[in-house]
Amino acid sequence: MSILAWIAFIVSTGAVFIHYMVVRDTRFLIFAIPGLIALLVIPMALAWMSRRTFTQAAEEHNQKAKPYKIANISLAITGHAVSITGEIQKVSFKWLNRPHFQVKDGTGTIRVIMFTAPGENIEPGDTVGVLGVVIKNIFDRRNAAISAVSIKKRNIKTT
Repeated sequence: MSILAWIAFIVSTGAVFIHYMVVRDTRFLIFAIPGLIALLVIPMALAWMSRRTFTQAAEEHNQKAKPYKIANISLAITGHAVSITGEIQKVSFKWLNRPHFQVKDGTGTIRVIMFTAPGENIEPGDTVGVLGVVIKNIFDRRNAAISAVSIKKRNIKTT
């Protein structure tokens, strides 16, 4: 679950507790407790479904993906399945469970976007293998990015 989902759950739980302490009406809890459970279960179920879908997409794309050097990835191949290997330079939006990675190989740097949290903790300095589809960079429409379906560590962090 993302940090925002946890914050919503904690704030709602606090509001339920305060309201119950003020009114002391147990009938309120009949609706409040299932609502709090839903605030936990729904994001967890969505994350699980998303991860399962990305795993299936990775299996599908793995057969079609061609290995590329980052310098050879451009908007001309938008929509093509690619695989790259490089070092993570920067990680952002991790707290939203929609991480963006700056990946660098010997030829260049590219933004790699995931729309679900990866299966393992990826940090700057990690060497990773990325499998995804070339898209327009959402922050710089003149450049390409990769919408990743899979990102996996290739070795242990050395720095």
